[in-house]
Amino acid sequence: MQRIATIAAALLLVAFAGASVLGADYYVSTSGSDSNPGSLSLPWLTLQYAVDTIAPGDTIIVLPGTYAGCRVEFSGTAAAPKTITVQTPGTVVLNALGPRNRHNRIFEIENYEASVDYWVVDGLTVDGGDVIGGIDSRGTDTQRNNFITIQNCTVHNAANGDLLVTGIFTAHTYYALVQNNISFDNSEHGIYTNNSGDYGIVRGNVSYGNFGLGHHMNGDLSMGGDGIMSHWIVEKNMCYDNGSNGFDGDGVDNTIWRNNLAYGNGSKGIHLCVVNGATNPAYDKVYNNTLITDVGAYYCLTFYKTARVKIGGENNSAMNNILYNYAITDHRRGSIMYVSTWMSTFTSDYNVV
Repeated sequence: MQRIATIAAALLLVAFAGASVLGADYYVSTSGSDSNPGSLSLPWLTLQYAVDTIAPGDTIIVLPGTYAGCRVEFSGTAAAPKTITVQTPGTVVLNALGPRNRHNRIFEIENYEASVDYWVVDGLTVDGGDVIGGIDSRGTDTQRNNFITIQNCTVHNAANGDLLVTGIFTAHTYYALVQNNISFDNSEHGIYTNNSGDYGIVRGNVSYGNFGLGHHMNGDLSMGGDGIMSHWIVEKNMCYDNGSNGFDGDGVDNTIWRNNLAYGNGSKGIHLCVVNGATNPAYDKVYNNTLITDVGAYYCLTFYKTARVKIGGENNSAMNNILYNYAITDHRRGSIMYVSTWMSTFTSDYNVV
């Protein structure tokens, strides 16, 4: 009995300790003031003041309305992340730059002097209006962001004149979670995860009507780091009617694409290659996807080699996929394109082609 009482007391201490890091809720309203305390009855006015002010564990709740964006420069913690969310889904629109945005993006997560870690961005609608960008988490190879979550957001019409702009963008961001977002009609890609970031998850997103790719991964050696994206999970996403590939991996290894749907895209369904990255695809798994390519497009699934990079190419696998190519009369098109010199370690089975 004494042991049970001791365990119960310990559990109570843990419960109280957990409650102490839950933090406070603060509110932002179009009728608020940044001199207010940020309560529901006396909310703040701007997102910039809110993200600068809250402590780890706190949550910003944005009331319905249209707002300027902001730049997030201060971290939460592993035990107490910072969160920005909305009171009512679909009623909060960000459509202008905030006072400290530096990259012509509406919502920026970046600090030149330190990483920005443990943030949750939840439920925002970001409208670039074909002149500015969307949601941007941007670190460097020495000050990389960690544990950034972007979820339940809608981002569209990100553009910047002649520059190509992605809807949701992460660079040098490790342990990113990008889930349940909708990204469409952007001048570059729907979702772009890049610059050597590892251990991320891209899950449950819908990406369509973008000028470039639905979801692009790029190790991009020229931007610092090892130029390799490793240990990602890309699952349950839908990419359709994009100008190029549905899914694209450049310099990506030890990653799985599973239970995704791609159709109506301008080129491939899933394309694994090395152009800017530092490795050919290796130990990559393509499982349980449905990939459909139209007449005039390319293969459903491609693994592509470059002479510039010597490493990689081994132990890739494609299993249990449905691969349908409408260009059945074109001998240049098919279901799977693979590199002959890599065939000895390639596993392909139980696919419907």
